[in-house]
Amino acid sequence: MYIARVKNESVWQSLKILFMGSLLIFLINIYFGFDNSLTVGEIERWQVLIHLHGGSVGWITLSAIGIAIWIVTGERDVTPGYERNVRALVWAAVLIFAGYVPTFGLAFSRPSGFLVSLLPVFGSGAVIVLWISAVFSFAQFKHQPVVTTVHYLAAGALLTAAIGATVGMLLGLERVIGQFLPLPSADRVGAHAGMMDTYLFLVASAIVEWSTRKEAARWTWAGLLQALLWMVGAAIVPIAFFLNIVEQVLPVFGLMLLLGMVIFLFRFAWRALINLPIGGGVKPWVFFGTLWLIIYMGLFLYAVVGTGGDFSVIPPWYFALFAHAGFVGMMTNLLFAVVSSRGQEAASVMSWGEPLSLWTINLGMLLFFGLKVAFDIRVGAVFMGIGVLLGVFTMFRRLLAS
Repeated sequence: MYIARVKNESVWQSLKILFMGSLLIFLINIYFGFDNSLTVGEIERWQVLIHLHGGSVGWITLSAIGIAIWIVTGERDVTPGYERNVRALVWAAVLIFAGYVPTFGLAFSRPSGFLVSLLPVFGSGAVIVLWISAVFSFAQFKHQPVVTTVHYLAAGALLTAAIGATVGMLLGLERVIGQFLPLPSADRVGAHAGMMDTYLFLVASAIVEWSTRKEAARWTWAGLLQALLWMVGAAIVPIAFFLNIVEQVLPVFGLMLLLGMVIFLFRFAWRALINLPIGGGVKPWVFFGTLWLIIYMGLFLYAVVGTGGDFSVIPPWYFALFAHAGFVGMMTNLLFAVVSSRGQEAASVMSWGEPLSLWTINLGMLLFFGLKVAFDIRVGAVFMGIGVLLGVFTMFRRLLAS
């Protein structure tokens, strides 16, 4: 593996702050996850949104920024100005995202008022942070001794997220001033959600390759094609919604997702899957993260291609499986792999916590999915949530002690 300690101590400490911040914001997602699983009947929209964005924004996107900074810094000698820029970017990201997540609950749990107006304010800040992070990551390519496919995947993920988040921010602005975007009324959110769901493949595959390669190697055309297929595929989703040609674009989008996945499977996914999830450290997390990545892709392709564009035929349990396969199965496993690597100096702290969390999360997901499909109940998510909470507590303590 070539996940290595960042050479510059100041940048390394900034990354420690960022990952600790993302773990703390993730607690918002976990709290509402428990609440949702124990709620009888339909869950209120504001509750769903704050739960969803606590994971997608506060945990995953914030961590993706840290991963990109880590990758483009590496073992380089950097200037004091670079250190200050990274420190400022990290603190801006942590504080803005920490405000953005609860704002969803505040904005959608009431019809109007000052708190509702905060949504586009924090949303604009988050969009600016993402665009700065994306530009910063690509700008650092010229300083790399070797530009790898992982660089393209990590930086491309931030660029894709920045575009998708811009659409999301504009939708949030509509909450304050009324509808103004030329989107079909049937599914306005899809222009944002479809792109943000897709960018996860870029982050996930970057982590898998980064943790599976034994040394840095120059980017390949196959790796670049994989990144471009998912980036361009994600970008055409909001375009299709704005032009009202979703049904025509969906087959093309699905084909691009599938081709990128086939390339990834032949390039690196198989390497992660041959390492059985035994022992501790990074590899077991990457094994499960890669396995859920494949399942998430299958669920994604079913919605994009298998339904023929008629989302009304999708069974009611599908969306719970889709979201948790991506956000928990794929991304939380892989992000815990990254944080585990960052906290290896303190691996003796709660040494039992990491493997217990790993198995509780992944077996808990199977329990949750089984009960949801068979009996349409959410209580199985409690077991999964306990594993996630244990993982957060373990990783936070490791980072604190490292």
